[in-house]
Amino acid sequence: MPKNIFFDLDHTIWDFEANANETLRELYHLYQVRFLSPKSEDEFVEIYTQVNHELWTLYRQHKVTKEVLRSKRFTDTFREMDVDEKDIPQNIWEKYLEICPTKTILMPGAIETLDYLAGKYELHLITNGFAETQKRKLKHSDLEKYFNSLTISEEVGVQKPHPLVFETALKNAKSSLTSSHYVGDNLEADIKGAINSGWKAYWLTKKEADFLHTDCTSLSDLRELKDIF
Repeated sequence: MPKNIFFDLDHTIWDFEANANETLRELYHLYQVRFLSPKSEDEFVEIYTQVNHELWTLYRQHKVTKEVLRSKRFTDTFREMDVDEKDIPQNIWEKYLEICPTKTILMPGAIETLDYLAGKYELHLITNGFAETQKRKLKHSDLEKYFNSLTISEEVGVQKPHPLVFETALKNAKSSLTSSHYVGDNLEADIKGAINSGWKAYWLTKKEADFLHTDCTSLSDLRELKDIF
């Protein structure tokens, strides 16, 4: 059994979809988007989510910068919503970054699972997000107390699934492969990244698991970890 358990943050502990959805709906009303576009609030959320996903893929491939990603995801969203260029809110991306990290919706069973594991293991985080944003999420969600170390890809210089992120996490935690397991949701960045770096991985997924590996255990709920550990 491991001595150290490492977690991904977004989509694994912190409910990114729910918190982003709540923030986007606030912004839709704050910026009175209904007067700028014929498209609905639900369409605004749907379009932004798709645009954001595509830009994050480009960011992971080093094809866009952090600064471009943060602003372009909104600019492209409004263009797809048929908003006139002159009417696109120029500072909405800053307001998003101000509000979203303060949201506190966590994945089902997150606190129950962390409370259980924290009494038996040392817990750590490995995240691909931006440093200042991820730290604010932890603070506002009262999650800092659970984790002994925090490894952020932006500070490492590369992103998961790059092995250097996982190597750095072990160093930050003063741990070793033989005593460390990893829990994440993204098949490529988290699970395959961890396995290819020599880790035992636990894949939190809502889908029927179609990836089979001796070092991968699928989970449909974080609370299943209580039965494993």
